[in-house]
Amino acid sequence: MRSDEIRRTFLDFFAERGHRIWPSASLIPSDPTLLLTVAGMVPFKPYFLGEATPDNPRAVSVQKVVRTNDIENVGHTTRHLTFFEMLGNFSFGDYFKAEIIPWAYQLSTEGFGFDPERLWATVYDEDAEAFDLWASLTDIPPERIQRRGRDDNYWDMGVAGPCGPCSEIFFDRGPEHGPDGGPVVDETRFLEFWNLVFMQFEQDDDGNIVGELPRKNVDTGVGFERLAMLLQGVANVFETDVIRPMLERASQLTGVGYGTAEKSNISLRVIADHARSSSFLIADGVLPSNEARGYILRRLLRRAVRHLRLLGSDKPMLPDMVVSVIDTLGAAWPELVTQRELITRVAAAEEDSFGRTLRTGMGMLSTAIDETKQRGEQKLSGSTAFKLHDTYGFPVELTLEIAAEEGLDLDSDVFAAEMEAQRERARRAARREDGEGPDTDAYRRVAQQSAVDFVGYDRSEADAPVAALLDRAGTIERAQEGDEVEVVLPVTPFYAEGGGQLGDHGVIETPTGRLQVVDTVEPLDGLIVHRARVDAGEVAVGQDAHARIDRERRAAITRGHTATHILHATLKDELGEHAAQAGSAIDAGRFRFDFPHFSAVSADQLQQVEARVNRRIAQSPDITTEIMSHADARRIGATALFGEKYGEIVRVVRIGDFSAELCGGTHVHRTPDIGVFSILSEGSIAANLRRIEALTGAEALAHLSRERLVAEQVAQMLKVSPDEVVERVAGLIDRLRAAEKELVRVRQQALLAAAGSLTEGAERVNSAQVLAAAVQGADRDGLKTLALDLRQRLGESVVVLGDVTEDGKAQLVAAVSAGLVARGIEAREVLQPGARVVGGGAGGRGEVAQAGGREGGALAEALDVCRRTARELVGSLS
Repeated sequence: MRSDEIRRTFLDFFAERGHRIWPSASLIPSDPTLLLTVAGMVPFKPYFLGEATPDNPRAVSVQKVVRTNDIENVGHTTRHLTFFEMLGNFSFGDYFKAEIIPWAYQLSTEGFGFDPERLWATVYDEDAEAFDLWASLTDIPPERIQRRGRDDNYWDMGVAGPCGPCSEIFFDRGPEHGPDGGPVVDETRFLEFWNLVFMQFEQDDDGNIVGELPRKNVDTGVGFERLAMLLQGVANVFETDVIRPMLERASQLTGVGYGTAEKSNISLRVIADHARSSSFLIADGVLPSNEARGYILRRLLRRAVRHLRLLGSDKPMLPDMVVSVIDTLGAAWPELVTQRELITRVAAAEEDSFGRTLRTGMGMLSTAIDETKQRGEQKLSGSTAFKLHDTYGFPVELTLEIAAEEGLDLDSDVFAAEMEAQRERARRAARREDGEGPDTDAYRRVAQQSAVDFVGYDRSEADAPVAALLDRAGTIERAQEGDEVEVVLPVTPFYAEGGGQLGDHGVIETPTGRLQVVDTVEPLDGLIVHRARVDAGEVAVGQDAHARIDRERRAAITRGHTATHILHATLKDELGEHAAQAGSAIDAGRFRFDFPHFSAVSADQLQQVEARVNRRIAQSPDITTEIMSHADARRIGATALFGEKYGEIVRVVRIGDFSAELCGGTHVHRTPDIGVFSILSEGSIAANLRRIEALTGAEALAHLSRERLVAEQVAQMLKVSPDEVVERVAGLIDRLRAAEKELVRVRQQALLAAAGSLTEGAERVNSAQVLAAAVQGADRDGLKTLALDLRQRLGESVVVLGDVTEDGKAQLVAAVSAGLVARGIEAREVLQPGARVVGGGAGGRGEVAQAGGREGGALAEALDVCRRTARELVGSLS
């Protein structure tokens, strides 16, 4: 059975039994406790926990899932994957064991065609009900129903909450795969393919059952790739039609046949799996970074690059691999096709970035491993691992894997100490993000007691009693003047931050006090929380309250929100479909808009974008909002944003015939209400990620007025008309540049005259020379000229020069001889550690790199760091 038939058979079976078919949620979950969607039930967690009520108590889905907790096993076994599809059906307080057990058996035998004589089931030791149902409602005899303990057949979340027994279905693959005796004897021969979870109890924090749930739930999961393996009669998941094409492509690209040797088989499997996971992550809006889910993606991509190199590949191949993923799975997962260019570009950029440092880093790691073995030690230096991580972008897990392949452990204590400063910074950042309110449990308790009705699309004021007050410790009954609290009202006109639109500000008044609302957020789906300060008197739970938003601020934000939709559509028209919104922040009168793109947007392109957005605003196209199913929204081509979670019912905002987006935000009724749109700036904020900052309405007019005033003042100073300013300034700049060029020439002559004395400071490392020195009075070009001259004089060499500018900033230049570059040392690698010392970064590649930073006083230290780095790199060459 082909993979598309398997998906359709599963979905149709449960749809015929009253289940709503849910589209897969994004791999970026809305659950703040998770980095990625790691199970099929994750999107349904609010329903299982009673935080929300679905419009249909039965659901079925094919959910994208990424798990990297067993990443080191991928490739070494034929069943571990980091990305997989999870087939699942769910009951939210509806049917239970008596329905799902016979259904699972019927679908397995009649739908998928499994031989009933080869099916086995397991139940939890104490779950006599499930045992009896298997025995009475299916053809599996009691001797093929086995009881197992809590480790195998019980589910909980590891914290207080719902829990319950499981029942699993196994297929007997035959005696050639292992001994007889059922799953309790051998889980290789008897392969589990379906897990039925019965949520029927509630447990406390210690795992003690404290009672039965008022509503019993069912959560099942079928590993799609494993099921495909059984139904397609192949030996392992890599042989199925959803992975085999990637395996074959990796083999074609590297020229290494699959099945020729176990070591190369491992690499081919890693490349195929990681290309698959990375493609889906990028398509859902994850970009490589050194934090959180971006770090997971970076690790996957870099692990794939390393295994490509292990197979002898020196050419870029990762883009070809992700194209193979898109061609194989694009029909089932259209987001792969939509984001084809983004996926291939990101893969290419990461392979290029890591590939440039991989050889040098591997050389350093190999040297460190050899030295560790020669000393008879069993632990690789933690400092080496940190340097590989910090300087060469080696994920520490990759260093661990390579060390393990050589029989070494890592001195993790030293590594942890080296990383402490960075970790502390990350923790502080996390606390800033998450520490503004009570913990999630407090919000959940409030949400269970009070549903919130948002009325802010049509109203700016509302009356409602105070449903809850919270501070950092949890719920409170009253708050006094000066207190900072969070307020929950059952009805509110305040828009909670979402979709890039910032939360509303305003006032909440009760008979005894007044609250100034400074932000509005939605910590849980459907729970709107007003962050406020008590301005006067006191407020208490249960008091009548009058809520009023800041109308002027809301109007300014609304203008910006509609403008982002128009900008979004216009950018796609001008730059390509890949330029999709990757983030935004819409404040009163100004907004920023982030989007993937692979080079700077030219001034001409920006001018075209700005002009086209303003034309669209002036044309006053119709703006409509419509509530529809997610499936219908996809059918009409409505745009969903990276990283946003959407329910089955969505709100679609259309502007004319050029924009349709899933959006819960507020919008103007007529586009001319936006007034003027003006782009302030465009620039890079990360690899392949750009940001436009723009103004709308009165703020844009004020900005343009200021610019006109400046132009008039400059014209007066130059004694020309405003139309002649550009020409006159261009002439002045040409004359200034000529004068500066002459000055530079004179300075360079003086510097080159002193070059002979500088060479005396060079030191010999192996067969090369290393020189790092400070000079005075040189600009960046002068430094570069002098560095190249010194490199010429010294022959095989690394030269680093630095200077402090008149405004106290540091500038550095590195020049590496062509012979050393050919052996893997790049100028940027030498310069980067020193650049960090002066608070900057290094740019360039190959033979020459440059750097700058604010901390000119640290130049001497930076040069010392560059000198040590150059010594180590040259010294690591054999």
